[in-house]
Amino acid sequence: MNERDERLGKLIEAVRQHPSGSLSWRKAMNQLLIEIQQLPGLARSAHPDYLEALDDTLLKLGDEIQEFEPRQPSLEKSLVAWINLKLRLKYEVRDLHSSQQTRAKNPKNPQAEFQEQVRKPPLSLDVPLGDDGSETFSDRLAALVPCTLLEIEAQTQREQEQQKNQRIGVQLKQYIDQDPEGKLRRCHPQAYPECNCLILSQRLLLKYPRDKLALVARDLNINYNTLNWHWKNKGLPLLQAIARSLGYQPNVEDL
Repeated sequence: MNERDERLGKLIEAVRQHPSGSLSWRKAMNQLLIEIQQLPGLARSAHPDYLEALDDTLLKLGDEIQEFEPRQPSLEKSLVAWINLKLRLKYEVRDLHSSQQTRAKNPKNPQAEFQEQVRKPPLSLDVPLGDDGSETFSDRLAALVPCTLLEIEAQTQREQEQQKNQRIGVQLKQYIDQDPEGKLRRCHPQAYPECNCLILSQRLLLKYPRDKLALVARDLNINYNTLNWHWKNKGLPLLQAIARSLGYQPNVEDL
């Protein structure tokens, strides 16, 4: 098993062992989704609606990850095939392009489109959802959907910010892995170049489960307090600056 397969296996196991929606589950799921979006072979597209299709697929993944069973020796390839085929990301991408081509070949007349909508029967909000008729669509709608325009706007902003931060998280992980400008390698305590921010970021942030700072200090033969001060006062601020350069905007309470 290679390093990525091992990392994916630990993340999937962590997601499965925690109750859905719990804080531990959300942390593990977020790390798993960041890892998944970098997998080679995942269906991709330059279509403007691709990110929406990807988000929908990843939402399904959260609900169905318990059912995932590797079918190939490589966990990475098995997971990619499961997402592309079982969760239908590949077909969603294909549909994006086919619908675009159909609209280009057969543009609808606005009047004909209006008539088509008029002929559709209205949606009844009082249709029972269960056999006992105890809950209707309007009941479920009231429980799930914001009631005012302000609530709708606030929810939309939260969802957009969450998607944006998730993509920035992927970019930040790629930056750490590549360290293109050498900033992370150059950030280290004096006389301890092996305790650089690249190594610390990989072990304290990216590795799953994360290493404890005390373990890292022992492994690198450096005083714990020295390493702790360097990480909090030099390493983390450097990563925050890099994240901001990628577009991250922290909330006031996070500062």
